[in-house]
Amino acid sequence: MAKKKINLTKKNILVSVHVLAICAWFGGTLSLLLLGFYLKNAQNSEQLIYTLSSMHIIDENLLKYPALATLFTGILLSVWTQWGLVKYYWVVIKLVLTVLVILIGIFFINDWFSFLVKTAEGLGASALNENKFESTWISIIISGIFNLSCLVFMTFITYFKPFGKIKKNKKVAKP
Repeated sequence: MAKKKINLTKKNILVSVHVLAICAWFGGTLSLLLLGFYLKNAQNSEQLIYTLSSMHIIDENLLKYPALATLFTGILLSVWTQWGLVKYYWVVIKLVLTVLVILIGIFFINDWFSFLVKTAEGLGASALNENKFESTWISIIISGIFNLSCLVFMTFITYFKPFGKIKKNKKVAKP
């Protein structure tokens, strides 16, 4: 069965969409982190809620959709080019890290933001002094740093392509 390949023009378009999605995801993650650190300096309830709302908008628009676009275009690029989805370690590592970061966002970050916003709306600026608020804020900061680190690492392995090709176990024929 012949593998479906993509012509150069379509590949370049797909690569461009992939890179733009990664840039949006990277920029969103960096913005989220910067606002997250700024959050601790909120002087009043309005500033705290505004900062949290901005972070939530970034999470909804510059993290989720670009991350999913990156995953989708990355899978298409690997399947439609010589790299394959599971032929090289660097491709598999990128796939696993991308899925991991997306799952962290789906299962944790959204709930954390909801908690922070509800707490800030209920307690105002005094929410900053609550232990649960602080620990949830730290969780968002740590996950943002992890996300950013993964994106940087994936960028490097895209260009250096380390670890080589995945070797398939050859079955030994029985006499």
